[in-house]
Amino acid sequence: MPRVTIDFDLIIETALQVVDDAGPDALSLSSVARELGVGPSALYTHVDGLSGLQEAAAIASTRMLAAELRDAAIGRAGDDAVRSVATAYRSYATTYPGRVSSALRVDEAPALDDAVDELDGVFALLGIARGLARDPAAQAARNVRRAIHGFVVSERADTVAAQTDGDYESFVLMLCRMLEP
Repeated sequence: MPRVTIDFDLIIETALQVVDDAGPDALSLSSVARELGVGPSALYTHVDGLSGLQEAAAIASTRMLAAELRDAAIGRAGDDAVRSVATAYRSYATTYPGRVSSALRVDEAPALDDAVDELDGVFALLGIARGLARDPAAQAARNVRRAIHGFVVSERADTVAAQTDGDYESFVLMLCRMLEP
């Protein structure tokens, strides 16, 4: 059998696939190693145990989400920009269900805080473009991101009554008002 060459990026890509396929509870060094066809000890060269793997996967996922949201905002303004970004967040959460909840499982990781700041920065720029000053825009951005996250997590978990297009549209209009001066 040929020797498998692994690197950090391949390990994280595989970890994200495990999380998407089986949920955050399924992420382990063994599950990733099994997918890669190597022994778990081969991963230690690239990640600092399970906590390092979880943190790196959460950071990668959060940065990917931030990139998706930035792309969704390009060429848009006002309520249309907020709607586009909120819809992109919802779509990401639907496409990559495990990634959204896996970031919540990482405690006190400065690098993850930086990735979340990057994510919040997308929302802050929407607020600034609408006339909010920098500090109020940053606070509004955190609240809007938390609101969207809560919406998509509860929607996916089916902990609320089935969402209608009207429910979602009302929710997005509320987000638009949160990002106004």
